[in-house]
Amino acid sequence: MGPAELVGPLQISVWWYVAAAVVLLAAVLNLFAPLLRAAAGSGIKSRPRIPIPVRSTYMSRIAAVESKLDAGEADVRDSARELAKIVREFAHHAWGVKAEHLTYRDAAVAGLDDLAESLSGLYEAEFAEDDANDLAPQIAGARKLVTRWS
Repeated sequence: MGPAELVGPLQISVWWYVAAAVVLLAAVLNLFAPLLRAAAGSGIKSRPRIPIPVRSTYMSRIAAVESKLDAGEADVRDSARELAKIVREFAHHAWGVKAEHLTYRDAAVAGLDDLAESLSGLYEAEFAEDDANDLAPQIAGARKLVTRWS
């Protein structure tokens, strides 16, 4: 085998350079993707959508408490307890928060300000020294909580 019979090295196709550049660009974008998303403003968390059956179930439960209160079948204190239970269960189903024994301060510390506000209003009716005679603002607050997070 002499020098005349040897074949020179084959040239690399231009497409290999293009493919290498695309892979390198993808790696760099993947590395800086969190920074690009933060700069684009996607760091703002949107509220999660709550399924309509969850919303309608809790709205009907609130309406049932209101109708029992209006009919005189339950007093204000018991209705406030029932509303607090409904609001806590809603927080559990809507956000996955274990809220069965959650106080309004715990909710505020956890960043659930709407829930804390609703529970705070219910505490006033539930633990008042004298019998409260109107639960309408608390019922409206519970409805506002359910509709706001829907």
